[in-house]
Amino acid sequence: MEYGICIICHRPNQIWLDFLETFTYYDVYLIIDDNGIDYKVRYSNLKKVKLIQVEDSLCKINGFTNMNFLMKKQITGWEKAMYYFSSQTPKYKQLWFIEDDVFFYNENTLQSIDAKYPNGDLLSNSIETNTAGKKDFWHWRQIIIKFPPPYYWGMMCAVRISDTLLATIKAYAYQHKTLFFLEALFPTLCKTANLVDVCPEEFKNIVYSEKYKLAQIDTINLYHPVKDIAGHNIFRLKCPAKIDDDKEKSKK
Repeated sequence: MEYGICIICHRPNQIWLDFLETFTYYDVYLIIDDNGIDYKVRYSNLKKVKLIQVEDSLCKINGFTNMNFLMKKQITGWEKAMYYFSSQTPKYKQLWFIEDDVFFYNENTLQSIDAKYPNGDLLSNSIETNTAGKKDFWHWRQIIIKFPPPYYWGMMCAVRISDTLLATIKAYAYQHKTLFFLEALFPTLCKTANLVDVCPEEFKNIVYSEKYKLAQIDTINLYHPVKDIAGHNIFRLKCPAKIDDDKEKSKK
């Protein structure tokens, strides 16, 4: 399979599971941060979605730590996702990593983006530059990077990452026994390794804070944050299916 998708969550949500079970194009994974119970037992009826739980100790010993200090934890679902897909699973050319408070209409939304941008190593919202490595703005004071600037940052709660960038992330983790804040990690390692970053228009609504209304929602773009997961279903029910309509027209 050339493309896969990984949703990152603390605990599974039935709305997300029902939605992901409808996917037919992608291999679908749900990375679960919570290890309090075995969720594969609870959700043993799933046919499409692969539930993944990774022990914190595996991430720590291999250097997959410190990607999200805002959560006040060394290891979150992000570290587990990076470790699992770089070290334990069959490789994909491109992998989507999406937090569970990101809304998108259906898998055709992602397929359309993949078709437009087949070769980028990092797809994300806009990327900013910290040319001199200054520490007096944003979160830079709390971020330690093991090589000199320039550094880069942006909103990274929904990204598509190539196998090449994933290997670069793994190499940094193994060498330094740590990673760093994901909003700086992905673009900085991408650009430092002379890989290709792309900032599609479809990511423009991946922002820090917004209260989206139905009139703002379409089937083309990704949206963050939409923390009310029940609201995802409402948006899907009432949003006009433009992508599906366009595909049907193209067949005629």
